[in-house]
Amino acid sequence: MILMVYARRRSTTVRKRPPVVRRRKRGRRIPLFFKFLVCVGIVVGVILYVHHKKPVPPFLERAQEVEQLVFAQLSRMEIPQQAIQKRREEMRKGKRVWTSARWEITLPSGVDAGKVTSQLVEGIGEIPAGVTLAASKVQDGAAAVAVKVDDLLTLYLIFRPPVVAPPKPLPSRPRIAIVVDDLGLDKQVAEELLRLEAPLTFSILPFQPHSRRIAKLAHAQGKEIILHLPMEPRGFPLKDPGEGGLFVTMGETKELARQLKKDLDAVPYISGANNHMGSRFMEHEAVVRVVLKELKNRGLFFLDSGTTDRSMGHQVARELSLKTAARDVFLDNETGPKDMEAQLNQLMRIARSRGKAIGIGHPYPTTVAALKGMIAKIQKAGIKIVPLSQVLDE
Repeated sequence: MILMVYARRRSTTVRKRPPVVRRRKRGRRIPLFFKFLVCVGIVVGVILYVHHKKPVPPFLERAQEVEQLVFAQLSRMEIPQQAIQKRREEMRKGKRVWTSARWEITLPSGVDAGKVTSQLVEGIGEIPAGVTLAASKVQDGAAAVAVKVDDLLTLYLIFRPPVVAPPKPLPSRPRIAIVVDDLGLDKQVAEELLRLEAPLTFSILPFQPHSRRIAKLAHAQGKEIILHLPMEPRGFPLKDPGEGGLFVTMGETKELARQLKKDLDAVPYISGANNHMGSRFMEHEAVVRVVLKELKNRGLFFLDSGTTDRSMGHQVARELSLKTAARDVFLDNETGPKDMEAQLNQLMRIARSRGKAIGIGHPYPTTVAALKGMIAKIQKAGIKIVPLSQVLDE
């Protein structure tokens, strides 16, 4: 009995073992917070990449951009703009049609064409995506650079050394051509000019009251006649070239060709043409080319009146092998006697230096009155006055 009680008491005092606490193994699982940060970082990275990645510009935009880069580099290399002859032609490859430019650059004497092309390619720096530049050598010491956009040729540059030709002997007697513009409005002033004893060149506007009559009178006296072709000036319509005007907006269309034909047919006995106004029209190669091609087809020559420093007339005429020339001096931009005397002296200096010169005057009363004295002074100086066709570029 006593033993049983003791056993019970003992059993009630047995201490329980503490529960086993299982420890988690560290390093096997990444906390949720860090997972969140990684996801945020990936999303931000994708957004920044998409935001900063620039789309590739269109084909035409890249072609124009690389042309500007090339032109800027040529300027930095001190190659003058007048040494660059530009033309464009349509290219086809399968269904793809685009316009390619061709620039021919005449280098100064002693400049190596190969070195120029390598300097050009290296100096341009960063170029648009999909654009390549490749330099190569061609015949006769020339070198070339081909510019391609998406493997399509958009610009081809040829660098040519100057052709050294023996200097042409100047004629024993310098020559001057005097062109009188804007004829056709006044028959009386034309008759006064016809009485002057010099082979003046009569430049007659189309569709004026006395255009055809003056042309017939001048032709009967053996004077050279050219068409004074109206062209769009800057500042139109405040400045108006008059009836028969040719405009840039006509483009290379039948409208331009039709109006040009009417103008050329309006004045008989013409041997050439020069531009009336045209400070805007003459700067646009495409429309100038249309005009000069028609003159070439008719066997006529072209005198660039020089109403803009950026005229395309001389360049396009050379490409077409068209007989041409450019005005040297306006005799009566200022109609004061001293001003006109100074312009005449300048014209004679050019004639003595180059062997020939071209002056343009207008049928102002002061000019007509001064021409008699001008003619006498020119002849006394031993300079010959000739028709315009005798002083064209060769």
